[in-house]
Amino acid sequence: MSEYQVIFKALQMKFATKAMQTFDRATMVVVGVCWGAAMLMIIFALYAVVLSASTRRAAETAAAAEPVLPKIVRKSIDLNDAQPLVDRLQHRFPNINIALNSDQSINISTLDGPKFRDWITAVSYIDTISPKYRWSIKEFCVGKCTGGALMRAVMVGERITFEPPREGGEKDKR
Repeated sequence: MSEYQVIFKALQMKFATKAMQTFDRATMVVVGVCWGAAMLMIIFALYAVVLSASTRRAAETAAAAEPVLPKIVRKSIDLNDAQPLVDRLQHRFPNINIALNSDQSINISTLDGPKFRDWITAVSYIDTISPKYRWSIKEFCVGKCTGGALMRAVMVGERITFEPPREGGEKDKR
């Protein structure tokens, strides 16, 4: 008998019926439970694959809908820009002490109480004459201030620019 004849004989209904008749009832229950469990596992695996595919599609849709934001670049004021600004402020407010510190911060101070209005105007005027910088108050004191001043403000300027976002979806860590 050739291999094909053996396979064909095994697949005949008569052979399957004869094999089923040789099993007793307990063996049939065990085989049926095993086949049922196998079918249940296949159904569960298919469900998991479908659920995974739909979750992936939802994640891709959410990533596509997320806006790509530009990167914020902050750069401190440099000496070449700060010194002309200090000179301009000193020319505008000659009665107020205006100095450039080593960290490129601008110190605006006075020892005279009646010059409060000029001092506060100088502090606010710095933003008006240099709008390309964002100014922050590092130190602000009225009364007994360091260095013997009666009124003192230390201003720090930084230029804020925006760059296009980087390729690859890298986000700003700020």
